[in-house]
Amino acid sequence: MRALIPTALAALLITALPAAAQEACAPTLTETYTTEAMVADAELRTASMRALDACATFAREQQRATGEIEERVLIQIAALAGRNALASYAADEIPQGTGVVASLLENAFDQLYPHLRALPEMENAAVMRALFFQMADQASTRSTGSTPRPTERTQP
Repeated sequence: MRALIPTALAALLITALPAAAQEACAPTLTETYTTEAMVADAELRTASMRALDACATFAREQQRATGEIEERVLIQIAALAGRNALASYAADEIPQGTGVVASLLENAFDQLYPHLRALPEMENAAVMRALFFQMADQASTRSTGSTPRPTERTQP
């Protein structure tokens, strides 16, 4: 009986994933969050970041449960990340949501990177720049970046 419980839970989770995807990563997100609209609207950029976070969280859960991430979810994550990064730069802000995308790239690089690469040129450049700065910022916490100063010797 105990052996059936994990199997039943896994089956329940797998059947619940498509329904959760519809809520967390609705297909209309790419229509709602356009770059042009987000440039002038800080609240829309914030809402887009929440949507991106929800999609990325769903993608990580889906990958843990099934080992794969739905193609349409990857496309939406890439589109939201690119649009948000470009809109943030255009509004003279630093993109904030790239940590989620960077985390997902660490675990699903082969699946997500082609979609980021396929973004329109300006969105691609913006998200890649934002990812670079996010990763550089993370790396700086691991090292101080300081170098030892040569000691001056006094002549006797």
